[in-house]
Amino acid sequence: MAGLTIGAGHSEQERTQASGDSSDTTIYATYAIGGFTAGYQWSEADLGTSSGAEQYDNDGYGITFAVNDDLSIGYNHYESEQDNGSSANVTNEATSIQIAYSMGGASFRLASSEGKNMQYNSGTDYDRDATTLSVSLAF
Repeated sequence: MAGLTIGAGHSEQERTQASGDSSDTTIYATYAIGGFTAGYQWSEADLGTSSGAEQYDNDGYGITFAVNDDLSIGYNHYESEQDNGSSANVTNEATSIQIAYSMGGASFRLASSEGKNMQYNSGTDYDRDATTLSVSLAF
């Protein structure tokens, strides 16, 4: 199928008996048609530990649209759940909207991002917002 890319990866690390073996697995897919590109990724990290953070389950997706050769817009969302061996698992989330415009040797990029439950802790103390403006000139 034209425009479709699918991939996967897996790694394992043997460690000392006290640390436990760790493993990472990921699966992703992207599809591009015309000016649209959409992507999704799932991953899992098993730390091989029996206390503290034991595992992370991650999901992320994004979509971009190239309006023309000079202007593009995008949206991304990412969630990561930390399993710490208790029922009090916390999911951290991040969302971003971006726009980019180029004209000759000048590029302008704007991104607005929001994060919730950063550091895998709940409450407004762990929420973050950011706006980034980037200007690049090439001579």
